[in-house]
Amino acid sequence: MVHVILNRPELSINDLLIPWCMVVGVLGFLAAWLVAAIMERTGLSRYVWNLPLFFLALVVLFSSVIGLAFLP
Repeated sequence: MVHVILNRPELSINDLLIPWCMVVGVLGFLAAWLVAAIMERTGLSRYVWNLPLFFLALVVLFSSVIGLAFLP
């Protein structure tokens, strides 16, 4: 049973505590990976000078936006 309470610093899933920052980081990573994959597929990545650095910046950006949107 999953208890989602936003004012706690962790999620409790069957007595396993998962920190919110890890959930937000994983969601930010997946969102950045999706954007980078779409950019690779459409050919837009050729306009990016350093793709790994751009990917890291996307992870930080999406993690920050997700954290601000879902955490109080």
